[in-house]
Amino acid sequence: MNDEQAAPQPLYQRLASQIEKAIASGAMRAGDRLPSVRALSQQHKVSLSTALQTYRWLENRGVVQARPKSGYFVAEQRQLLPEPQLDLRMEGASFVNMDQVLQEFLYIVDDPLAMPRFHAAPSRALLPEAKLQQLTASVNRRHPEYASGYHMTGSAALRQEIARRAVSSGVQLRPDEIVITNGGLEAVYLALRSVAASGDTIVLESPTYFHLLQVNESLGMKVLEIPSHPRTGLSLEALDFATQKPGAVKACILLPNFPNPTGSLMPIEHKRRLVAMLAERGVTIIESDIYGEMHFGEQRPPTLKSFDRDGNVMLCSAFTKTVAPGYRIGWIAPGRHFLKTQALKMRTSVACPMLQQEVLAQFMRDGGYDHHLRRLRAALRSQAQHMAEAVARYFPMGCRLSMPQGGLLMWIELPRHVDSREVFALARLEHIGVAPGAAFSTSRRFDHFIRLQYGDPWTPKMDAAIRRLGQIVARLAERAPVPQDGGAERPTRLAPA
Repeated sequence: MNDEQAAPQPLYQRLASQIEKAIASGAMRAGDRLPSVRALSQQHKVSLSTALQTYRWLENRGVVQARPKSGYFVAEQRQLLPEPQLDLRMEGASFVNMDQVLQEFLYIVDDPLAMPRFHAAPSRALLPEAKLQQLTASVNRRHPEYASGYHMTGSAALRQEIARRAVSSGVQLRPDEIVITNGGLEAVYLALRSVAASGDTIVLESPTYFHLLQVNESLGMKVLEIPSHPRTGLSLEALDFATQKPGAVKACILLPNFPNPTGSLMPIEHKRRLVAMLAERGVTIIESDIYGEMHFGEQRPPTLKSFDRDGNVMLCSAFTKTVAPGYRIGWIAPGRHFLKTQALKMRTSVACPMLQQEVLAQFMRDGGYDHHLRRLRAALRSQAQHMAEAVARYFPMGCRLSMPQGGLLMWIELPRHVDSREVFALARLEHIGVAPGAAFSTSRRFDHFIRLQYGDPWTPKMDAAIRRLGQIVARLAERAPVPQDGGAERPTRLAPA
């Protein structure tokens, strides 16, 4: 049996992985010529189209380059910027008060001319709109009753598919343990209301998604920000310190897999330790895994829920980032808080539209979701590489970036005296979508950070936008730093942990 008959996954990805590992090991170096498409085909007993697809896959990821009439060669691997440094300072818990800059930012996120866009979502070019339209028409013809009915816990078919798919993240769920929600944010909102009350203290990663700050603000809850490393995520040492006193923290909202805005990935051992520690201390974990399917590696990273043995982790997710942002379909597996969460859902928004749920269920059942995700991951990985290289090329000295291992977002540290609010204000005038770091914390520690999203295809126009953004940052960086505290310069940050 040849490789094509035996492969459980697309063969071109397996061949690409072998070539990439050989390059990484030093067996092949930049500039080395690779076997021709025909030679690769014969060597691995695959079709010419599979061999060509392998090289195109590697080319999209910047691993190889095609030279006209010469073939494929190992690409020069560009040196990217160092990653942002970890600031281990912590402040006490406080009530949230979102300022005018955040309100202004949220007001203009729908700018249709922005490039890159403000929204943390894939481009329409990367979404299966045509297929979903076909399925919508088909489901609507067969089930016109979906326009006049609903199920309070959500479509049974969709909950079945979610439970089946959860196995890939290490979680065993039954369909009747899942509640369908209006997007991922409602799932988090319901989880918070199920386990905490006004005045309680909630742990968030710092930096964190600004809508999570808004949810806590709307519920009158205090927020305690725990430092998060741009590569490995939440500091377990800081979390350990913050949760030692019984009752000091009611719940933690955590995104261990590629969160907004850093794109970090918590190591597996950290996840295991975190779940055990908080279970022992009676602190509920509200986990949002909205970006978990968007991994760049071969294996999907496990969720915190996969290490939960006590029902202490309330797992939330959605399809709003991966397949259909406009459907606003999310879900929650509340664990031992199921009954209260279900009751709150009924009092909050009753139910979710059945038609969209059934369309998603069929899309998953027919294999369309897996096929789409493979294509999406490949595109996002390539776009992230292009974005990182452009930032390294166009931004001034003193900038740092975190190279994500999945998700949609890139976290960039600017020179300390550059105010991201000014960058945001100047960039928006030229329709360049950048989120100011000030939007991701109640403190001022991220005022010199920005967030970019790489969900749009890389084009000359996108390259020009990042080049122009780099010019804006460079112009602001040329100004002399403003002295702090009566003339003393700001203290240097701690080295990465």
